[in-house]
Amino acid sequence: MKRMIVDFDKDKKDDVITVIYQSEYELHSAKKYVIIYLSSKNKTFSIDFDLFNGVFVIPLRYKNDVLDFLVYQEGTGVYGHGLKLRFNQKVKEIQLIGYDYSYRTPGGHCNKTYNLLTGNYTVTNDFYNIQTGKTEIENFKGYKKPAGKILINMFSNKLFEDLSSVGKEFERD
Repeated sequence: MKRMIVDFDKDKKDDVITVIYQSEYELHSAKKYVIIYLSSKNKTFSIDFDLFNGVFVIPLRYKNDVLDFLVYQEGTGVYGHGLKLRFNQKVKEIQLIGYDYSYRTPGGHCNKTYNLLTGNYTVTNDFYNIQTGKTEIENFKGYKKPAGKILINMFSNKLFEDLSSVGKEFERD
């Protein structure tokens, strides 16, 4: 993927954001990372796709000071994890401000979006209704107060397991 050169930390100097992978392996078995170089800290941060069992990434996007990207797992469930990151000027760290989680279900698809700044989340299920013979969509909204700021150095499998369970009561089996 092409590098992105942006002023992510707002210090009026270029920062570099890109996805890298080990070239000596096949593409979907290679280890992959999002790499963020911050000029203000003269430091490189990375997000390991292994946190999501991820093998595919949708190209990075940067808009309104937010970096977002999607990581998909390989397999039939097509589990997707979307991250929205912003540099927090107060604590001078990269913060997760939004998390999306989606997957296929036996009868359709589930998509969840969680805003970690407001605590609001939505769950959207599309499914085939056998009685009507049509695909239907149902939306649910909820609120779960975030436990605090989630900074990039706090990323773990457990964290993303917990985030993906927000709104679980509205998911279809």
